[in-house]
Amino acid sequence: MATRTYRSPRREKAAADTRVAILGAAERLFAEQGYATTTVNQVAAAAAVAPNTVYTSVGGKPQLVVALAERAAASPLISTSLDEMDTLTDGREIIRLLAAGTTVTRRSQQRAIAVLLDNVTADPLIAEAAKRTTTVLRQRLHRIAARLTEIRALPEGMTTARAAAILWFYFSFTAWRELRALGWTWKETEQWLADQAITALVTS
Repeated sequence: MATRTYRSPRREKAAADTRVAILGAAERLFAEQGYATTTVNQVAAAAAVAPNTVYTSVGGKPQLVVALAERAAASPLISTSLDEMDTLTDGREIIRLLAAGTTVTRRSQQRAIAVLLDNVTADPLIAEAAKRTTTVLRQRLHRIAARLTEIRALPEGMTTARAAAILWFYFSFTAWRELRALGWTWKETEQWLADQAITALVTS
């Protein structure tokens, strides 16, 4: 007779809530005091759990950073924005939606992104997570570039690959971080990058 697997929704919810608390504590501590000086014990204390719970729920410090990166990349807002762009027929609207959506996600995930990008040399797992995150962003920008090609918004002769590279120039992690570091507000950064990308890409 096959063995029936027992599932406890209450236990699963408790485990999920614990994981959320651990990741929230890790994100805050990594951002405030640095990856190198933060310990798993400190994360556990901030999350009000035992150190062993951190290891069993997520893992050690590298796994915590990887989990933060994966959580940021899985934001439902990103999928919603991409789906909306697929319905638009005006290149300017597409790029402004891209800029607005990027502002929201970067603003809400700025600590997680900073922790990931600032510690790529700390551990091979973090380096691989940063590489995957970059690849996913490039793929999403290529999808947007393909939509611009489909609606004939690009200058004559510009390929989708070239358009995707230009979108990467303006909407990569680096562009946003550098402008914010110069003291630009989120809105100023969003509007300027959108204006520049529209000038570079949209013909009509």
